[in-house]
Amino acid sequence: MTLKEFLTDKTLTSVEITEQYNLIFNVYVDQAGYGLDIDTSNVEAGTPLEMRQDFTLENDILSVAGISINTAETNML
Repeated sequence: MTLKEFLTDKTLTSVEITEQYNLIFNVYVDQAGYGLDIDTSNVEAGTPLEMRQDFTLENDILSVAGISINTAETNML
């Protein structure tokens, strides 16, 4: 299932990112976190994630801190 499909009838409240690797790792709906199916092979173990609520979601593009993903092409775990 894509992130776009998952978010149907849900309100995205925050995302977890790592600016160091330019990745959005997780999305949150209310207090529940959900992982994205992304390539983390280059991410060092122990890399801290940052919770952000200052994201934008426009025309299927989720953006925060200069990181953008297409919700119609990004799958959920």
